[in-house]
Amino acid sequence: MKSINTFDIDGVITVGLYPGPNDVIITGRSFEEAPETYAMLHSKGINNPVYFNPLPFDKKTRKSSGEHKGMVIEMLIRAGTQVGIHFEDDEVQKEAIEAHLDHKFFGNNQVKVVHIVHDLTEKENVRHSMPPHFIGDIIPAGLPAVAIEKLTKNGTALQPGE
Repeated sequence: MKSINTFDIDGVITVGLYPGPNDVIITGRSFEEAPETYAMLHSKGINNPVYFNPLPFDKKTRKSSGEHKGMVIEMLIRAGTQVGIHFEDDEVQKEAIEAHLDHKFFGNNQVKVVHIVHDLTEKENVRHSMPPHFIGDIIPAGLPAVAIEKLTKNGTALQPGE
């Protein structure tokens, strides 16, 4: 059985705790933020699969982001992936992840949610910008916005450059 860890972006990856080559990123960032998120990850040499929050930017909350992360972790486990640790810096999201996974039986898979405590990043919903020169590196030129939305809206993991 494949064993991985999962990583939040803001407050975890952005402060220097990077995923290994087989790990997965589960972010509270909305699917609408995929282009700038992939640009940032690409600039750091990170090419791991990313699961985006399926809610629009203005509808997501810290709690709904944590619930999304819990559901993705559950999906990964049910698909046969051994998840060891999820790295999270937001206590609200940590509690939502643990609440989602509580009372669910996953055999020997007991996911640990490690709380990375610091005050280096904002916990509330914040828009992230993308330098214009990254757009062509991440989203092919001429790809309509509707196509970008379809690629990311369903919550599937997209690789940078897709």
